[in-house]
Amino acid sequence: MKIIAIGLALACFTMLGQAQAQGQGQVPVKILSDQMDYVQENNTVIFRGNVHVDREDFQIWSDKLTVFMESSGEQGQMSMGPDGSQDIEKLLAEGSVRIERDKQVGTSEKATYWTKRGVVVMEGNPVLKDGESSISGKVITYHLEDNRGVVEGGESQRVQAIFMAPPAP
Repeated sequence: MKIIAIGLALACFTMLGQAQAQGQGQVPVKILSDQMDYVQENNTVIFRGNVHVDREDFQIWSDKLTVFMESSGEQGQMSMGPDGSQDIEKLLAEGSVRIERDKQVGTSEKATYWTKRGVVVMEGNPVLKDGESSISGKVITYHLEDNRGVVEGGESQRVQAIFMAPPAP
């Protein structure tokens, strides 16, 4: 059914940290932006202005992308993996977020991917589309390991799902 395919649009957001977390082979990830800042006190790398993440299997656009590195607990030092790589705690895309993979598109004002928990949270008018079908709500949370999603509504923004079905005979 289309609802499962819509969930796959969220999965593309996880690919930035997935190879590191699962020890898989790596593929090139190109991040373009107008500016990049590294903030040692926060263990963050911040990309600002026309951010475009380009990978062979998906793309992300946003106004800002913050990569939060895990801290080892020793005076804010970054945690390093066994191969010397830096562990990513979470990725936060903000402002006009668009995620594309194949024909699937997710949009929101904010999308957070928690790498260790395998959870993506989209907020700020989140909408997931797969062709003509779509689902929206106040908050969309997708649990990658369980392959399940939760769409929350509220008084001001109820959950809305539109599925394209063949006409009745």
